[in-house]
Amino acid sequence: MPRTKVDYATDQITVYRYCPYGCRYCYVWHNKLFVSRVVRGRYDPVDEARKYLKKKNRIIVVSFVSDPYPPEERDRRITRKVLEILCNTDNKILILTKNPQLALRDVDVMSKNCWLGSTVITLDKGKWRYWEPGTLYSPARRLYALKIAHEVGVKTWLSIEPIIPGTTYPQDIINKTLGYIDYYVLGAFNYTKQLGYTTYTPETLKKYYTKHVLKSIQILKQHNKPYHIKKELKKMIKQ
Repeated sequence: MPRTKVDYATDQITVYRYCPYGCRYCYVWHNKLFVSRVVRGRYDPVDEARKYLKKKNRIIVVSFVSDPYPPEERDRRITRKVLEILCNTDNKILILTKNPQLALRDVDVMSKNCWLGSTVITLDKGKWRYWEPGTLYSPARRLYALKIAHEVGVKTWLSIEPIIPGTTYPQDIINKTLGYIDYYVLGAFNYTKQLGYTTYTPETLKKYYTKHVLKSIQILKQHNKPYHIKKELKKMIKQ
């Protein structure tokens, strides 16, 4: 089964072997080696999901390396088939998509152990469009979809990653979403040199994270919100 090195999950299932959204900070689709590994993957995601029917206490993300809700999912419904299986197992399922509007169609199969999540790195429309040029919906619309999901009883989570200096103000995103997000993940901007963003030096990142992430943690603790600080980010902040 596809294990993951991401520190807040044990497993992941890649449904689609491509991603249409073209995010400028994505280390997977801007690296030929990673792209080759993803594209060469041969397992059928529905068959892979069935392997978890007899497994327990796994945390499975759908998915890290590509979005499970590209436009073609509207007709193909492969992700829905995967969720119909996974959400009936004794495992925690974390759906991660930049298209939660389409995911709302599947709330009927999302059980109590199935969480719907999205990535939001900014509330600014201009900065969103620069960093995520191929995405269909603004962060505001993604958050609205999560709010709707929460109102109908689906657990929600938010990935604030990567946190980009001058673009991402995690404390603002958290303050805006406290009423309907159940779990937060915060992560650093990794592979900056390889992606060509040389102005984001380790020193610059560390200074920014120490200021803004610590404020975010304080807010989360004040409101008793479960959260996870990813290991790369944790190394950069002083606690």
